Amino acid sequence: MTDKKSISSALAKRDKKEKYIIYFVGAAVLLFVLVGLKEISQSNPYLSAPAWFGFLGGIFTLWRFCKKQTENPFASIFRTLKDDYAFDRYITLQLFNIFYAIGQGLGVGAGFGFFVDWIHALISNSYLKGVYFSGFVVSLLSVVILRVTIEVYSIIYKAAIEFRDYMKAKK
Repeated sequence: MTDKKSISSALAKRDKKEKYIIYFVGAAVLLFVLVGLKEISQSNPYLSAPAWFGFLGGIFTLWRFCKKQTENPFASIFRTLKDDYAFDRYITLQLFNIFYAIGQGLGVGAGFGFFVDWIHALISNSYLKGVYFSGFVVSLLSVVILRVTIEVYSIIYKAAIEFRDYMKAKK
């Protein structure tokens, strides 16, 4: 614990320019380690960077989503499924939240994996540079498209619920 405090206090004493240099060097070292691992694992097709980073990103964002909730979201979903026979409680918006958390992790993780593959293709002068960069862009755009799609569905869903309540009150 004292090591963590000493590192953070040492970093706090640095000015902004030095911090950016330290972060840049750390990110460059991490990227070169990942590219080196890609070079080593190129003979094994099961070590695809976009697939593994996408999978790990999906698990990580699902963990972050559950950690930020006051109640376990899966418990409330299962409780609604188990106890609601009159269909007066809905789980659709809760499921949208979970789908977005998983989709965000998959998209950002796969994008990072394609970025690592793209850097590796640049270093090794591979002919797949364009494919990997396109995969990077498509992965990040898929997160934006997923977000917009879920927001549109949730707006329509909420409007339908409000319209139903309005019609009930009108009778």
